[in-house]
Amino acid sequence: MRLIKRILIIICLILFTLILMFINNKENNIKNFTYKVDNKEIYYPVFNDTNIDNYLNNYLNNQIELLDDYKLYIDYDYQEKDDNIILTFYQNAYYNKLEVNKLKSFNINLKTSEITESNSNIKIDTTNNKSNNNNQKLIAFTFDDGPNHNTIKIINSLKKYNMSATFFILGSRIKDNQNIIKLMQEAGMEIANHTYSHRLLTNASVEDITNEVKKTSELIYEVTNTYPKLVRPSYGSFNSRIRKSINMPIIIWNIDTLDWKYHNSQKITNKILNKVSDGDIILMHDIYSATANAIEIVIPKLIEKGYKIVSVSELFYYKNIKLENGKVYGNAGK
Repeated sequence: MRLIKRILIIICLILFTLILMFINNKENNIKNFTYKVDNKEIYYPVFNDTNIDNYLNNYLNNQIELLDDYKLYIDYDYQEKDDNIILTFYQNAYYNKLEVNKLKSFNINLKTSEITESNSNIKIDTTNNKSNNNNQKLIAFTFDDGPNHNTIKIINSLKKYNMSATFFILGSRIKDNQNIIKLMQEAGMEIANHTYSHRLLTNASVEDITNEVKKTSELIYEVTNTYPKLVRPSYGSFNSRIRKSINMPIIIWNIDTLDWKYHNSQKITNKILNKVSDGDIILMHDIYSATANAIEIVIPKLIEKGYKIVSVSELFYYKNIKLENGKVYGNAGK
């Protein structure tokens, strides 16, 4: 009997020790790993559970692909509650000149490996104090053929309401308007490529297409110390030769205000308000006074309708759409 009691006591002690080891080492089962390559630095946990680890890896890989070669930093924190872990990733990224802070939380059940997500996708431009949530209606204003003196008025109107836009500028206008381009940059506007001479490129050779775009990109770099990441071919015309020749995303539009035809601020305003929807890219020209006047009229009306005006890169980033070189994009709607 004494032997049996001793054996039972030993077994109980062993079981008790194992339970304590499990409880004490529960946190240690989550190991921290670091992924560093180029301009990405990611701290991520490993649970030694295939379902959980694969799920989280897929999420992190998707974030890397969305941001492509932009600067990215991800850290995490977690809390334990019974058999659940609340894991939150903190993401900081620089997308063009947009600094974005983003939270993503996962509720992980360690017993069942079940994972539920909770979104806190508030994206903040810390430079311009902008923010956006998943339910915000977004549109991109784009302006072609500038800059000229009207551009300044448009920039000031956008700044007044803390909005941004993309200016597709002509290389031939850069030399005489460097101060306006610097003003664009200081105001947080996106500066993009609209070829050098505005010639129709659909009938041009590969060499001519390349030179029209490359020359403008080089001139923009001389003024801003930054190469443009987007291009709009003259007249919005493109073919397979243009797509293969231009090593940038090609941006066109889905709403043409016809400001070049009307030169009437009220007609331009009505055109936007009657057709606008979430994800639209709107074409205008910053060389016209009527367009500059329309911007001042239409922005507060769009705000009343729940819209936020952003640059093209911001629009696609907020919509989680990766822009690819040589592809043509007319909007970011669903």
